[in-house]
This record gives sequence, C-alpha cells and structure tokens, in this order.
Amino acid sequence: MLGVEDLQLADILLSTGTAKVSMVIRGGTVSRFSHASLYIGAGEIVEAISRGVTRQSLREAMSDDTLVSVYRRLRMSPEQAGSVVRYVREQVRMEKKYDYSGAAGGGITSVSGFALSLFLSPIVTIGGIGADLYNRANPEASFYCSELVALAFQRAGVPLGSGAASTTPADISRSHVLNYVGDLKDI
Repeated sequence: MLGVEDLQLADILLSTGTAKVSMVIRGGTVSRFSHASLYIGAGEIVEAISRGVTRQSLREAMSDDTLVSVYRRLRMSPEQAGSVVRYVREQVRMEKKYDYSGAAGGGITSVSGFALSLFLSPIVTIGGIGADLYNRANPEASFYCSELVALAFQRAGVPLGSGAASTTPADISRSHVLNYVGDLKDI
C-alpha cells in the first residue's frame, strides 16, 4: 500500500466508492473506477466534483472511497508536471463549475457507454451525443473529473490519449502512456 510520501506532482488518482452514482459510472464504462483527481503536492488534490473544481486534502477526498489507485505519466519532465499542476490550480482559482452534461456525454460516447445507452434508449443516446459534441466545442467552460485531468495533461503537451474533452476514468486507466504505481486505499 502506498502512502502520501510515495506520490509525485501530477500523479493521477483513480477511485471508486459505494455511492449509486459510482456504480452507474463503473457499469456504464465497464471499469473499476468512477472518479479521477490530480495530486498537486503537500497532501492535496484538485478534482471536479458537484460543487465545482476544488482543492482539498487527500485524506478528505479519500474518506468515502473504497479504492484509490495511483497512475503516473510516462516520459514527463518536471516542468511538464508543474504545468499540469498550474493548469488545475488555475481552474480552482477561476471557480470553474462542474460539467454535468459533459460527464453524461463523455460516458455515453465511450464504447461501452454507447452500447449501453442504445440498449436503454435511443433518445438518451442522441441527447448524450449532443452533450458530448457541445462539450468538445467548449471543453474549458466547465469540467467533470476525468476531463479536467485529461485537459491538464493535454495543455502541458503530454496528452493521455485522444479526445481529452470526452475522457472517462476508464479511458485514463487504460492509457498506454500511464504507469500504474500502486494503491493508496483498497478496502
């Protein structure tokens, strides 16, 4: 099990909990993870949650989680890691709101989410695609968790993959440019 002392600037924390929304996200994206946040040093993270883009202690952020795994970007310089952290701090400073429609659109346009939405309702699928297209056109107006993380890396010149504005926690966990470091919490 990792401790805070094992973390580095710009480490990505992927997590899950027991809340219903967590189960829906994991089911829709066929993943162990339902949330993404970014370690910014000094025992703090930045994340996009219902109250917006926020900075809080890692301990507070993990309080309801049952699993927290750490991923680290391969081939990233300290300067690029600093750029990632500055980007998310700036979003906190600007008091960016949570992107509910982008989160729904990103989940629906993932491969597994799209298949599930077609099974559930074509109207849901069309609405989700519309939300995703709007979010791709305006990615920095507001953020959902994994979108914030992916855009921070993209802006620093070290993308996690393509389509940062539609990235899900599942996409991040499957990225070929990340290394799994270990778990901070696993109940």
